Formats: sequence, structure tokens, C-alpha cells
Amino acid sequence: MEPVGLRQASTGRTCPCGARIASDNSDRLCTACRRGARTEVFGPPPLPEGFWDHPVLAEAFADQNMGVLIGAYRHHPQHPHRITQDRMAGWLGISQAQLSRYENGENPIDRIDKLRAFAEVLGVPPERLWFDRTGPPRPRDPEGSGTQDVFTPSWDALSTARSVEEVTRSDLTLSRRAALTAGAAVTVGPALVEPMQHWLTPLQPLAKWAAGGAIGSDELAAMRMVVDGLRGWSGGGGIARKAVLGQLNELAERLRRAPDSPNTQQAFQVGAELAKMAASMSFDAGLHDSAQRYYVLAVRMAKASRNEPFGALCLASMARQMFDLGRPEDGLELVQLGQYGTRRTATPGLRALLHTREAWAYALMGRVHEFHRAVGHAQECFAARDRAVEPRWNASFDEAEMEGVIGARLRDLARHDPTQAMLAERHIRRALALRDPSKVRSRVFDVIGLARTRLATGEPEAACELIQSVLPMVVRLRSGRVRRKLQDFVTESAHYRQINAVREVQDAIRAVRTA
Repeated sequence: MEPVGLRQASTGRTCPCGARIASDNSDRLCTACRRGARTEVFGPPPLPEGFWDHPVLAEAFADQNMGVLIGAYRHHPQHPHRITQDRMAGWLGISQAQLSRYENGENPIDRIDKLRAFAEVLGVPPERLWFDRTGPPRPRDPEGSGTQDVFTPSWDALSTARSVEEVTRSDLTLSRRAALTAGAAVTVGPALVEPMQHWLTPLQPLAKWAAGGAIGSDELAAMRMVVDGLRGWSGGGGIARKAVLGQLNELAERLRRAPDSPNTQQAFQVGAELAKMAASMSFDAGLHDSAQRYYVLAVRMAKASRNEPFGALCLASMARQMFDLGRPEDGLELVQLGQYGTRRTATPGLRALLHTREAWAYALMGRVHEFHRAVGHAQECFAARDRAVEPRWNASFDEAEMEGVIGARLRDLARHDPTQAMLAERHIRRALALRDPSKVRSRVFDVIGLARTRLATGEPEAACELIQSVLPMVVRLRSGRVRRKLQDFVTESAHYRQINAVREVQDAIRAVRTA
């Protein structure tokens, strides 16, 4: 019989950290690890070097799924002891049941505020964040930085030409890899909206005399011909973007030396179209910081050309970028700035476009009544438009485009009010029926939107059939935005992963995105 108070000798137990556990310690952890575990009641432990590079996290980052990432984090082999769902839920400020639904995909995490909050708690490095390209305002062009500040300089025509020349020269010397590394954050909030209000102030014109000669009609016609050619090449990836930047740089240098004249103003309009083209290409490639700079420059060049309606179109494009980055409030302020600035000059077609952007913001914010009011205004304005007086740069906003935008935004609204999903499908199907077959990318967006709507109505197999039908076109398109929309489908279909068709489509999308 063992004497009271004595224990059997240790059988050689070891702590997960590798240390031997003392024979009088009945815990599964050594004394040092247990002491550290007590501090982890209040938050995650310090992480060892190389933690985020471990293969166990690779699939979660590839899937861009926060629920999967949290589960992988809990089971990471470099933790000295097991992290339970209860403890993780305490760190995140949610219940254990909520965490379980997040990890198994039953309840995908798609709200940008939750994604940011959870990433901050876990200490996910900023460069690993797939959902958030926004951040605190950039420092204002520190000496030696390659990033040019496009917000603070004067908005007069000469300063605008200089800004365009400096920014394009800097970007032409950067590789795409360097651009991705340097452009980690965009400007948001008051730091974005307040400088853009310069758009409403009177313009200080160029001098009547300048070192260079006046821009002639033939030279202006040649500029427009180049822009038309590049517009048709907008799907050419990085080569096309560099071609646009090169032409924009040369044009800015010419404008900086040109005297004020009607042709100079029209040349600034050519520059505004090139800058918007560069912004759209950057946005498609995921270069959000670069896209924002060129959108701002497009607005400034439109102002120098005295073309307020085109400036409003550029503000609407900036708003779309804010919506994509989970900043609907900022996007709404930009749209309203465009609406106010063109209250006397906008055509019915432009008013309709701006109202759809306004509705987009309301959909993301879950404001059902305001959404339908804005959509009603858009439809009324569109019905009143006259194609003969609408500007050529707004020709792409036809009935198919309006129906597609309304349908996609109804799908967004369905996250807050599920009854909107059936309306969404009706509008998207009408958009597909109206789309020109040559507009392949727009049709692919419609089909992906329809598939996501089918997920919202509980029809995952039908949704997968739609996605499978467009995957061959996605491979040929080489569009970053299309691939990001496919990733949204993967995230939203996570709680149907037990269905074979869903798993097959998710694997196929992953193959396309990594190809």
C-alpha cells in the first residue's frame, strides 16, 4: 500500500514545449507554460518567428476565409498548448457557438468590420490581409518616397499637369511587384473626402503665354486617336497599363508647356480619360493605392478641362472603389459630391448613373427604403435620357448596365433583407438578356452575380452550374476583379461545402485563381 501523501515516480511526461514535466506536477503543461497560459486568458500569446508562414495556414490564406484561418490558428503546431474554442471566443468577444459556426463555414464572416477586428485580435500581418487594402491616411510624401501626393497640391491647371507628370514618371519606373508592395493602403475618411471638395472651387486657368507652342487641331486629333486605340486595348494587362501611363506622361509634359486655349482645355479632357483608364486598370489588377491616385488625377484633369460631368463620372468610379473596400459611407460622400457639382450640367443618363451609385452605398449599409428611392430616381432619369445628347464617355451605361447594377445591389441588400433576392435575380436575368454578346466580362459579372443570388435563395447546385459555365471565359479574361468576385462566391458557399458540386466548384475556382 502506497504511503499517504506520496505519488508514483514520473513516467517521463513532457510538455508540448519539449520540457520534462516534474513528477509532482499533475498538469499537462510545465510550470513555465502554465504561467504563460494564465496570461492568455486575456488575449493571444506572443507568436514565434515564422508563425504565419507555416503550411497549416496556407490553405486558409488561399481560400481567403477568416473562419478557416481562425481554426487553423487554434490548431497551429507552434502553440505550446491547445487553444480551445471557448478561449478563442473569449478573445474575439463572441460565443463559442458563434465561433463554431464560423469555423465550419455555416456562417461565413463577410462583414469588413468583423474581418478587421478579428485580424487585429489575432495579430495577422497587414500584408496577409486579403480583404482590406485600406488603412490609416498615408504620410504626406516623405522625402525619398516614391509615392506622390495627389491631394494637397493646388488644383490649378498647371499644378495638375505637374502632378500627373510626376506620378506617371514614378510609376513607370516601378515594377508591378514593387507597386503591390508599396501600395498597401489607400486614403479614406475625411483625409479623402475633404481634399476632393476642391473640385467645387473656381479654377485658376493656365497663363495665356507659355514656353511651348499652342496645341493645334491636328495634334489634338492625334491625341484622341491614341486614346481610342488604348481604350480598345484595356484588357491587355500590365503592358496596356504601361502604355497608358507612357502616353499620359507625355501628354502631361506637353500640357505643362502649353498656353491656355480651347484646344488645351480639350487636351486636358483627353488626359482625364487616360487617367481614368489607368485608374481602372490599376483597380482591376488590385493596385488600389495606384488606382486611387489616378482617379484623383482624372478628377483634377476634368476640372482643368472645365468638364464637370466627366469629373462626376470619375468621382462615381472612386466611390465604386470605396464600396469594394468596404467603405460605403466614403463612397456615398463622393457620389453626393459629384451630384452637387453637376446639379445644373448633368444629363439624364449621368444622373441615372450617379443615382445607381447612391443606391449601391445604401445597399451595403442595409438601408432598404433609401435604396429603392435612389433606384426609382435612376429609372426615371434613364427613361428621360436622349442618346443624341449623352456624352460618348457615358455610352457604356446602357439599359443592360443599369439592370445589372441594380440586380447586383439587390443581392447585396438581400444580406440585410432576404426578400430582396428574388428581385435581384429578375434584374440580373434582364441584364443578361440585354447585354451585347461582345461584352464578355460584363456578362461574366452578371452570371457570377446570378450564381451568388442562387446561393442566397438556397440553391447551391444551380449556383455551381452557373459558375462552371463561365470558368473557361474567366481564364481567357485575365481580370483581377472577376477573380475576386469568384473568391466572394467561394466565401459565400462555404456553408454548403458538404455538397460535392460545391466542393468541385471551389476547387476549380482555386485552380483558376492560382493559374
